Amino acid sequence: MNQSIKKRFFPLLLSLFMLLTCACGAKEPEEPTTPDASFGEYVTELYRNEVASDTLTLHYSLAHPENYGVTMEEVTYGNYSQKETTNSIPEIEAYREKLLTFQYDTLCAQDQVLYDCILFTIDANLALSKFEYYAEPLGPTTGLQAQLPVLLAEYHFYSKEDIETYLKLLSCTKEYFSQIAQYEREKSAAGTFMSQSVAEEIISQCKDYIKNPEENLLIEHFNNTVENFDGLSQDEIILYKEQNRDAVLNSVIPAYELLIDTLTELKGTALYEGGVCSLPDGAEYFEALVHYQTGSSMTIKQMQKRLLTAVQSSLVSMSAAQFSDPELFNRYSALTYPETDPAKGLEFLKNAIKADFPALDEVDYSVKYVHKSLQEYLSPAMYLVPPFDDRNNNNIYINRNPDYDTNDIFTTLAHEGYPGHLYQNVYYLGTNPQPLQQLLRTSGYTEGWGTYAELYGYVLAGFDEALAKFCQDNMTAILSLYGLTEIGVHYTGWDERTTANFWGDYGIDEKTAKEIYQAVLAEPCSYLPYCIGYLEFMDLKEQAQEELGKNFTPLAFHTFLLELGPAPFATVKTQMERWIKTQK
Repeated sequence: MNQSIKKRFFPLLLSLFMLLTCACGAKEPEEPTTPDASFGEYVTELYRNEVASDTLTLHYSLAHPENYGVTMEEVTYGNYSQKETTNSIPEIEAYREKLLTFQYDTLCAQDQVLYDCILFTIDANLALSKFEYYAEPLGPTTGLQAQLPVLLAEYHFYSKEDIETYLKLLSCTKEYFSQIAQYEREKSAAGTFMSQSVAEEIISQCKDYIKNPEENLLIEHFNNTVENFDGLSQDEIILYKEQNRDAVLNSVIPAYELLIDTLTELKGTALYEGGVCSLPDGAEYFEALVHYQTGSSMTIKQMQKRLLTAVQSSLVSMSAAQFSDPELFNRYSALTYPETDPAKGLEFLKNAIKADFPALDEVDYSVKYVHKSLQEYLSPAMYLVPPFDDRNNNNIYINRNPDYDTNDIFTTLAHEGYPGHLYQNVYYLGTNPQPLQQLLRTSGYTEGWGTYAELYGYVLAGFDEALAKFCQDNMTAILSLYGLTEIGVHYTGWDERTTANFWGDYGIDEKTAKEIYQAVLAEPCSYLPYCIGYLEFMDLKEQAQEELGKNFTPLAFHTFLLELGPAPFATVKTQMERWIKTQK
């Protein structure tokens, strides 16, 4: 998963990539065979403008930006303010006008995909920009304050200069958080501040993170890293450790203290309690947000119908399977996976995917564990996407919180590792892609693929067909119920009681249902990219199977999707229909 650090032009995802040339792939005879040089210049300008807008984005995008003509003098997190967003609108509109001057039919196939991605992102940002002070940089799980410690800890040092840049960036943390604090005050004045329960959860999280300053993750991790960094003298190591400790204690810790004080001051000032739809024109905002985050062309109503169908068909399938095999549920209840150790599990999955997924060269990766100060709030696992020019720098974080279950880790590793995020990203990087397309990553594609991979993990685990299908149906139903809840809370206006009644119909107790409500309330559109993205992929697969019949193979289908790369689903569907013609 990835988290936005600022809101300027494109909401950057800290996993961005670089483009200089167009490499055209397979195409129909009537399509152009050479890239449009002027379109390439437009893309290069756009990329350079965006990727160098803050230090963290640039570093997570390119290990060696100088090789791509990208330079950045100032060390900064960027600017977070409504004014910055408003001021960027003319620039966005200018890029849109320039994009529309290119003749779509004259572009090569890969550039057409990129064109679609740029237009989709621009239009989505313009639609969201109409809603001032609706964006929320903070959140219990995916918020800036939750993600930043891991992103800073994983700031890779390629050179001594990188260490020095990192230390300067660390010293900017309080200044950047002061911008966030000011933005939250303006949200409060505008009447769009977060609910009291969400504010209290974030306050508690921040307190946990800083309660032992001398044992802070950023001190412990940095000390270990510089001690093992080649080429540093002992005096340099000591100096860097002192500078880092000073920056953590005098900038990072005070930044979180500032956030605690600000949220404590503002909590209870929300004029509208409940989901996003309680805000003026909130339902319209939520629909624009969902469209952008999922990359789906479905309306909210269509999503509701698709999710409800998924729940019902999954439950019917599970019921029929149990009727055919009375022992099936007992086998499900006693599931054991081939591996419960994360490192061994990834190696197992890497071999298990070979029949149904295209080959991938060996790549380096590390399995790490979330620091104890962050365990209660972060996701169960996360994958940090490597820079465009350093695809071996892969890190998967596992959260061994009190709910950590070694028996569940296998499918989580399928989501984050093979054939999920790690595999998808590294494979795509190996296709000589348009890196700007990676900058414009669509959450629905990336998290939809990760969820597709997770559920494919039941097959990869070696379960028999009936048991694997039963597991997949169960997870599809659960994910779809979460998606329906997110729409219910933020689009329809469900309160805690309505949510509890909804889940009660599916046998979930009131206490658990209320916890689900609070989780959904805290971070709008957190679940829909997963469930809608997954269902979009399943619908594409069903279409390909129906049209290709015996010519369909999982290997060919997965290869097509992986080589296409992240894109809105309307683009994926158009490109798949072209691909199907080549397979008959």
